[in-house]
Amino acid sequence: MFSEQEMILRKALTVTYNESVKISWRLKDQDLVPIVKSARAIIEQKAIVNRNHISELIKEEDNRHVFKITSRDNTKSYIFKVFPLQCVRHRLKYLWMTRKFSRFAYGEAISLLIASEKGINVPDVYGYGYILGKSMLIEKSVLILECLSHHTTIGDLLELHRNDQARCLQILNRSIPIFVKLYETACNHISVNAGAIMLSDEDCLKDDFILDFEYAKFYKKPSLELLMFEAATLARYCKCWVSKDTMNEWAKELLIAVGVRNNLDVNNLMARFLCHFNTQLSRKERSRIGAL
Repeated sequence: MFSEQEMILRKALTVTYNESVKISWRLKDQDLVPIVKSARAIIEQKAIVNRNHISELIKEEDNRHVFKITSRDNTKSYIFKVFPLQCVRHRLKYLWMTRKFSRFAYGEAISLLIASEKGINVPDVYGYGYILGKSMLIEKSVLILECLSHHTTIGDLLELHRNDQARCLQILNRSIPIFVKLYETACNHISVNAGAIMLSDEDCLKDDFILDFEYAKFYKKPSLELLMFEAATLARYCKCWVSKDTMNEWAKELLIAVGVRNNLDVNNLMARFLCHFNTQLSRKERSRIGAL
């Protein structure tokens, strides 16, 4: 018997490809096999060019590496998000991931698939895989995502227009449909940061996305407290580019978008917005908001 989480993954990623005893993939379609064949060398050697694909290391942190891998004819690009499991505790954690999804590529793949099913605009999940180490425990877990070409992070746009607060408000307002959807689906993203919202260069709201669902949680019913927490989280990340007046005006527009118009209710929720803006919480504390 497979867990509910494993069934979600198997339903979306129907192709199984075992490159070797130590490398296994679940893919959206068979056409992805050539690119994952190139992936191991790219993941381990970083930003190499081979006969069929060109790669670019676009983000490198201790706990994740992000590659853009493109076919040589420049017709197809994918994002490979690699989670190095650097300690035994993390590697052992994968032994029960099929019962309790929460982290790394496996957890984020499932959270993204759930988010997509609920109507949140997230990148398509094209695959999930892992590479075993010498101990036969998972050493690297890998998520393959849609490449969002012609998109810019909300943080980069706000920084570019920081001297024009009217323009900054317009940029922030483009994120409102995303926040409304998070609210309606009772999704606690946990960290809506300045790099997590991608806005399309064509100014088309349907093409704006939210990323980074590794720690996301879904609760039973919408929470305005959770909405104010998530809005305040973005505000805190953007405070070096956006004035307090602009941020407050945006938060009020967000409340109107979810149907809060009573002045007393607006004032009370704006107080909660300010409280969350000024409060630093641990990841565990953030994950509990909206649970009740």
